[in-house]
Amino acid sequence: MNKKRTNRIVAIFNIISVATFYIFAFSASYLMSSIMPGETGGKSIYNSFIIDTLLNNIQIILPLMYSGIGIINIICAIQNKKNKKICFWQLVFGIYYFWTGVGILILLTDMDEDVIKWIDKIIFRIVPIILAIINLVFIKKHKPKVIQVISYIAVIILSILSLLEIISTYWQIIAIVMQLIYIHFQDRNIEESKSRKIVNIILYYVLQLILSVGFLVIVLSSLLITKMNEIKWKNGLIELYNNITTLKGSTDKELYIPVEKNYKYGFINENGQEKISCQYDRVTYFNEIEINNSTYYIALVKKDNKFYIISKSNNSIELNGALEKYMQTIDNHLGESMTSMFNEEGNYRLAYIQSFEFFLQVFTRGEANLNQQTVKTNNTNSITLTKKNSKYYYSNKNYSMIIEPIYEETGYDEDYYDEDENTYYLASNNTKYNVTITKSNGEQKSSIVYLPGLDEDDATLDIFTNGYIEFENEEQTRNGWYDSNGNQITIPNTYTIKDIKDNKVILQLDNTEDENYDENKKYELHFLIIDMTGKTLLQTTAIDVYDNMYLVKNDNNKMILMDKDLNVISNEYDKIITTMQMDISANYSSYL
Repeated sequence: MNKKRTNRIVAIFNIISVATFYIFAFSASYLMSSIMPGETGGKSIYNSFIIDTLLNNIQIILPLMYSGIGIINIICAIQNKKNKKICFWQLVFGIYYFWTGVGILILLTDMDEDVIKWIDKIIFRIVPIILAIINLVFIKKHKPKVIQVISYIAVIILSILSLLEIISTYWQIIAIVMQLIYIHFQDRNIEESKSRKIVNIILYYVLQLILSVGFLVIVLSSLLITKMNEIKWKNGLIELYNNITTLKGSTDKELYIPVEKNYKYGFINENGQEKISCQYDRVTYFNEIEINNSTYYIALVKKDNKFYIISKSNNSIELNGALEKYMQTIDNHLGESMTSMFNEEGNYRLAYIQSFEFFLQVFTRGEANLNQQTVKTNNTNSITLTKKNSKYYYSNKNYSMIIEPIYEETGYDEDYYDEDENTYYLASNNTKYNVTITKSNGEQKSSIVYLPGLDEDDATLDIFTNGYIEFENEEQTRNGWYDSNGNQITIPNTYTIKDIKDNKVILQLDNTEDENYDENKKYELHFLIIDMTGKTLLQTTAIDVYDNMYLVKNDNNKMILMDKDLNVISNEYDKIITTMQMDISANYSSYL
């Protein structure tokens, strides 16, 4: 049998390993909050080697610790084979830890979860019952102590409850408690051979020390480092917020729009005036932030590999100390991966603002509510229809409209399952409508059209900014709109109507059918702005429409702002980033 001192040291190391597991389990989410995921693994936001080592290698560390300690306990159980009481509980603990270590590796494979569940039931529920019964039989011959009988009966009861899923399995805790009880009653005068003594020193004093205590040190160090850096970061953030409140221009509400020129960024206002020259390597939008119940406006910028918080008067606060180290870690680890996430096709600097905006969100980590200041648009409008007997009704001072759906047998106007084809068909959006217009003078006209803006469930109809209703003719050869008097105005269906506002029609041209269509420029869009007589006012390859202005690309392939009368109001820029959508999937085309 093993010496009492040897069994005691094994039990102590087992206690350390269990304690370490629960410390790690309860702190894992806290530790993970300090890790930034990436393509090459996680990175500590505090640039800590110990945290990186722990969390990036946890799938190796945990199986190694569990399996190693499990094997050591199984060997110790074999050495205690003459001491059935200690042998049993060391074997239970060893099998539990070994299977847990192996189970972590199995979870990384595609093994069926039901198979894993049954193996778990057999090892931790059925086998303990069998072993407990066998030991009860054996100890009857040796006048067992009451504690022995109680322990094995407890094993049977707990295993049955666990098998019925009434309680979870906590065999590692039960096993350690029983080991300590039986070690207490163990004979002190047991001699170990020299060879066994050497093996035990290596196994129990060295290997288990490295596995259990080593893991405990790594976990506690990671927690301590994280907590210390958390305090430094929060103190730095509080100081930064206090400085923002004194920053000149930080309370200016005026909307600033990021612009790019010659690979440098600056800001203009909605009137096209340049407010901050293009001097920064990276910028975010200006963000509304609440500090001490007051609202401020700030942006994060990068220049010459240094980071600053700026106001709208371009006064700045340089990030230093823990905050600067924190931001450098974010930039180094997330820079390329975040840009790639927003810009999968790798187009020229697409989503560069939005990816950097994400850094500001990570940097504050929920300690402040940030709201991006971007250009707002109210171009999406709708009218509410009256529905009676499957028909829809609308009227204004100039005309009334009756909309009657035409459900054809060949269409899928309702979801249905085709048993013959074993296929589930979703409802088609291509419902035809018989639209009857009655003008104020009594003139009436009916036609069969498609209404792309009609939502039958909500009984609403999307309209253009000036109130015109879009339609497509029955042959789907022409698009058009019902004007304010109910007249049908049509154009060829090679044009998509983006909006009608300010007595102008904004059209997108589908030029893929042109004889001279260049496949190499298939991502380049073409837009027209015409007046209500059909006269072309503007042609461009990029456009976005806002309440009081237009964002377009001019003949020099540069971005400019124009007012509602199509007068240029800004300088030329390589990019004008009015909204998040324009930054991520803009109409700029891939040739910007």
